[in-house]
Amino acid sequence: MRRADESAQLEARTVRRAVDHKGLHAFEAAYAPGTVLPEHDHAAPFFTYVLHGSYVERAGQIARDCRRGAVVLHHGGESHANLVGPSGTASLNSEIAWNLWCDLPRGLARDNRVVGRVLTGDVEWLAMAVWREFHHDDVASALGMHESIARLLAAVLDASTRETTAAVHRLDACADYICDHLDTPPSLSVAAALLGVHPMHAARLFRRRFGCSMAEFGRRRRVAWACERLAEEEVTIANIAIRAGFADHAHFTRTFRRITGCAPRWYRARVLNVRMAGLSATQRAS
Repeated sequence: MRRADESAQLEARTVRRAVDHKGLHAFEAAYAPGTVLPEHDHAAPFFTYVLHGSYVERAGQIARDCRRGAVVLHHGGESHANLVGPSGTASLNSEIAWNLWCDLPRGLARDNRVVGRVLTGDVEWLAMAVWREFHHDDVASALGMHESIARLLAAVLDASTRETTAAVHRLDACADYICDHLDTPPSLSVAAALLGVHPMHAARLFRRRFGCSMAEFGRRRRVAWACERLAEEEVTIANIAIRAGFADHAHFTRTFRRITGCAPRWYRARVLNVRMAGLSATQRAS
C-alpha cells in the first residue's frame, strides 16, 4: 500500500480481529461514516465481503457501489479510492498470496467478468461460510478457511461462464420480479407467463439456472433482507422474523440457520461487535 495514503487509511480504520494462515491474511475492518480513503493499492489479491453499511469504490473511471452482502474480488496492485457511506461500513477482507491466487480455478484470476465486479445474491452465503470459519479458533480453522474460499471462488467462476442467452435474461428478470415482490410472491402461472413457457417447464428452468426452486429463492432473499435488519436495527429478532414473512421466531431461526449456517443471534452479535469498532473509529476521527 502506498505510504502517503497509509496513515489516512489506518486512522479511519479499526481492525477488530485478524488471522493469518498459510498464504492467507484475513481481517475484519470497520470504517467511520463519511471516511474518504485516497487512492491506494494492495500488493496481494484479495476479496471483500461487506458485513455492514456501504461504500463507493473508484478504480479509474469505474465506480463500484458496495453494499451489505456484496462480495468484491480484486487483482493485486489495483489502485482504487473509497468513499464510506453515511452509516459507516464494516467488512471481512481476505488477502490471498500470489502462489495461491495463481492456483485458483483456471481462468478466474484473469476473468474480468468476475474480478473487480460487485457480486451479489447467493454468493453471500458462500462468503458467510468464510466468515464463520474466520471466527473459529481451533486446529481446523486454516483448512476450513481455505476450503470455504475455494468453494466461493469455484462458484463465482461457474456463474461467470454460464450462457447469456435470451432465455437466461428472462430467467434473471423473473428472479428480479420475485425480489421485488417478496411480500406477495407470484404464482407459478405468473412466473411462467414472465418466462413465456408452461408452468412445469418454468419450474425446471428456474431450478437449473439458480440451483433452487422459486420459493426457496424468495426465502433466501428474505433472509438476506433480515441480515440487513439484524445489522442495522435495534429491534427483537422475533419482530424481524415476522416482518420478513416467517410464521414465528422459531421458523425464522430454522430457515436462517439452514441458509446461512449460523443462528440469527450469532450473526447479530458479531456484526454488532465489528460495528462498535467502527464507532470507535468515528470517535477517534472527531
